[in-house]
Amino acid sequence: MDNALEIFVPAACRQPAQWVLRWIFDEVLGVPARVVEHTGDQFEIRWRGRVLALENDFLRRHLPLWRQPGTLLIAPPRQWIHVRAMLDVELEDPSIPVLWGEPGLVRTPQGAHLKLDVIGSIFFLLSRYEEMIDPARDQYDRFPAAASLAMQRGFLQRPLVDEYIEILWAALRSVWPGLTRKTARGMMRVSCDVDEPYERWIRNPWLLAQGVAGALLRKRSLAGAATRVKNAWHSRRGDYLYDPHWTFDWYMTQLELCGSRGAFYFIATPGRTRYDCAYALEEPRMQALLAQVAARGHEIGLHGSFNTYRDGAQLGRDRERLRAALVRARAEARSGTDAGAGGSTGAKAGPGASDDPLVRGNRQHYLRWDAATTPDLLEQAGFDYDASGGFPYDPGFRHGTAREFPMWSWKKQGPLRLRQRPLMLMESAVLGDPGSALEHMARLKHTALRYGDFNLLWHNSRFTEPGDRELFRQILAA
Repeated sequence: MDNALEIFVPAACRQPAQWVLRWIFDEVLGVPARVVEHTGDQFEIRWRGRVLALENDFLRRHLPLWRQPGTLLIAPPRQWIHVRAMLDVELEDPSIPVLWGEPGLVRTPQGAHLKLDVIGSIFFLLSRYEEMIDPARDQYDRFPAAASLAMQRGFLQRPLVDEYIEILWAALRSVWPGLTRKTARGMMRVSCDVDEPYERWIRNPWLLAQGVAGALLRKRSLAGAATRVKNAWHSRRGDYLYDPHWTFDWYMTQLELCGSRGAFYFIATPGRTRYDCAYALEEPRMQALLAQVAARGHEIGLHGSFNTYRDGAQLGRDRERLRAALVRARAEARSGTDAGAGGSTGAKAGPGASDDPLVRGNRQHYLRWDAATTPDLLEQAGFDYDASGGFPYDPGFRHGTAREFPMWSWKKQGPLRLRQRPLMLMESAVLGDPGSALEHMARLKHTALRYGDFNLLWHNSRFTEPGDRELFRQILAA
């Protein structure tokens, strides 16, 4: 008998449903399944004479509306369910929000009907549907966390997609008790956006004058002004001991002591505004850094410059410029490969992966993102994965998951080869509250590792306050 489950999906929503289902069954659960189109309104999973029906609420009612101008998200009712009253499953909390569908599992003579719309809700979160129809943006043209349903309903720090998958799995087991799934061990992935590898004041006398004036007038710190002058003096002689941003050797050493490797994302094109970087990859100092990072087995990726989230041509030029810098630095041998066991940050090679081992990963500068455009531009530029999927100031699960997944293209109305490695936490979101920073990070890390990976961004330039380095060590070991 065929061991593959048959999953029947309505013809009107085959593409989005198939994207979600293939990821769930092929990658997350590891259960053989075959997607079949049918004329019904609901999803049905059939196997060995039994049926699990799944509610189809969101995709049936909402998906056809997204192209219409002025479409508003019809927010689901504010209802939560106590899941243990429905199924034998343990989640982060016994109560879980109902996004679409209704609470309950109804037993039937042939199996069961899960009234909760798990497929549509997962599509809503992974595809960032709300970002397509909600015009809310901040000063950097980013969709703000405050506008998200997750923040408004209080589940941003819960991986709701992963929890919905556990509910689906429990429903499957209630119909087919003998089903088994694969087990996977998550890992902590640490990454660094290299916005300022060194203090920009050292580049020329004019910038140094600005830095000294800022220390004296804004910070009212004579010691700070003296430190900037001292750093500029010593840096010109190849001594970076006084530069508070040049922390790379120490940073990599901390990761290596934990048996892991990091990913370092470099901006390839310098600019003239405060949003751009002030360094050039062709500088001898930066060439030596690229070679050192690669030689120690850490990954090098692109930090897509400020406007590349909507500029595919510039994104492609940035990638090629970083690639050329790596070749020039003789850093291509190790860059972009899977790094050491337990904390690998290298891109996962899979079907359709890039043949070019260099510059496989990207994270957008300022986390600027357009759900309608940026994923397609990144794929066209040749990237294997992106790591921008988080909110800058609000830790949690923007996509609802701690797992890596293939991205959805709203332009193509289908899946991309490009994968998302969602970001859960940037250090600046918690450093302002040192008393609870470790507890906050450790709790989020524990939650993420239960289902997938904990992806942490910590800038090389954010070890300037007393206790920052010790906090970094503690979250690595937590």
